[in-house]
Amino acid sequence: MPSSLRPLLSRVAPLLGAAIGIAGVAFVGKTLVTKWNDVTDAFAQVHAPNLLLSLALGLGAMTSIGWIWVRMLSTKGHEVRHRRAMRWYFTGQLGKYVPGGIWPIVGRAELAARNGIPRKDAYASTGLSLVTTYLGAVVAIALGALGTAGRRPIAALIFIGLCMGYYVFSHERLRIAVVGAASKVSPTALTLTEPQRVAQLTFIHVPSWILMSLSTSVTASAFNAHIGLTEMLFITSSSWLAGFVVVGVPGGIGVREAMFTSLAAGIIGTPLAVSLALMSRVVFIAVDLVGALVANIVAKASAEA
Repeated sequence: MPSSLRPLLSRVAPLLGAAIGIAGVAFVGKTLVTKWNDVTDAFAQVHAPNLLLSLALGLGAMTSIGWIWVRMLSTKGHEVRHRRAMRWYFTGQLGKYVPGGIWPIVGRAELAARNGIPRKDAYASTGLSLVTTYLGAVVAIALGALGTAGRRPIAALIFIGLCMGYYVFSHERLRIAVVGAASKVSPTALTLTEPQRVAQLTFIHVPSWILMSLSTSVTASAFNAHIGLTEMLFITSSSWLAGFVVVGVPGGIGVREAMFTSLAAGIIGTPLAVSLALMSRVVFIAVDLVGALVANIVAKASAEA
């Protein structure tokens, strides 16, 4: 890619992402308006205790991702206390709700850098964490598709794609060429230099996606809606991945809900699907807020001990 195109891409991508996000919000909004009575009925029948369990499962998922990130910092030779570093992680997570695609990286990495981690290592670890987290989502999508009738060809295509990707990254010349080209679009590609480590980090993130899917399944049960676990793994991971790859949309708002609704509507109906998508968003916003609050309390108590 010519260097002159990169500034253009950096301006166009957020605008395109914002347009997609607006379209997603419009889709969800239209459904709310046209199916208002059905949606309000669904919310009126929510079983609140289930949402607490959903919150706990979601917190477990996000904590596991943060724990892996802290371990990544430690493997670079830095002494990192998990109680302090989890505060950096959860506080940095709140950055994803700020417009712009860089804040999920900047939030975590800057907090780590300001607490003694070399800036280069902080940013490299955070970039690699995000990349392997969502590569884990791709694996989770494949597993969900594998266990769902009619979607097994999707699983086969994903596994073939992952194997081809690993083959490319296992050959130094190909890896250098691909990373060099990708880095012109996203600097985080520079972290993808060790194929075995990338593969390992990808697979250890898969349980986090299973926990997120379980959280969403429990939220669904609060509406008396039933979606199979493998189906939910496919739907949840796909919707989160869509929200992540669309640049410039804070927290994937609108995109994630639209994707979730479109995939779940055929199983539980559109009104219930959009209600579940919105409630799941509320649960995971609460997860980020509770996680940040608890992590800061624990870090402060640890510092005073």
